[in-house]
Formats: sequence, structure tokens, C-alpha cells
Amino acid sequence: MALVFISHRAADIAAAERLGRAISAVGHAVHLDRWEIRIGDVVPMFMNATLAEANYLVLGHSTLGIHAPWIAQEFLPALAVELNARGIGLLPAVLSGAEGPMRLGGQPCTDLTTDWDRGVAAILHQLG
Repeated sequence: MALVFISHRAADIAAAERLGRAISAVGHAVHLDRWEIRIGDVVPMFMNATLAEANYLVLGHSTLGIHAPWIAQEFLPALAVELNARGIGLLPAVLSGAEGPMRLGGQPCTDLTTDWDRGVAAILHQLG
């Protein structure tokens, strides 16, 4: 079974937790900040340690968030290359908002806003 790290905006915690429960229900291990970070923990250290162990990163996207062209054009492709080099699968998913992108970081984006069950099934299929 895979170890899955779910990254999300604070405003999308309910969707991230729901996704985490669905992934856990089929036997995968899920790392989610709300479930693990305690007072005094350093968030970047948690993220680095979790990614050092993870097999997959579910990158939660929201069209309600802050958008900057450099994120889509530079940061996400660089993140995808880095994750690939480390053997971590990138699974972008739209957690909230409207009209999510078709691709993030060069990867197809699963839309969980229009058909939750179908989107979760697609993510679970990618996890194997």
C-alpha cells in the first residue's frame, strides 16, 4: 500500500480530510497536516519529512486561492520534475472552486468538485 501526502489550502481542510478518509479506507497510509501537526511543530519540517517517505503527493488545488502566473508556468513543472526524480507520484486534484485546470505540473488534474465519487475512484486507481 502507498503512503500518500495530501497538500491543501487551509480553506479546503474539509475536502482534504474527506479525501484522506477515503484513501485510508482502502488501506493506504495518509499524511495530512490536521491529523499530525501539533502545537510547536514546524510545518516546513513536517512537509519535508513526510515527502521524504511519501509515494504520492495529492496536490490540492482551489480556484478560490491566490493565482500567480509563475506558479503554473514555473513552480508546478519544477515540482513535478523534483517529485519524479525522487520517485513520488504527483496527483493534482481540484478540491474547491469552479473550472479547475485540466493539468497541473504537467499531470492531469482530477476534479473532485463536480463528481466526488468519480474523482476519488480516479485517485484510488492511480494509487493502485
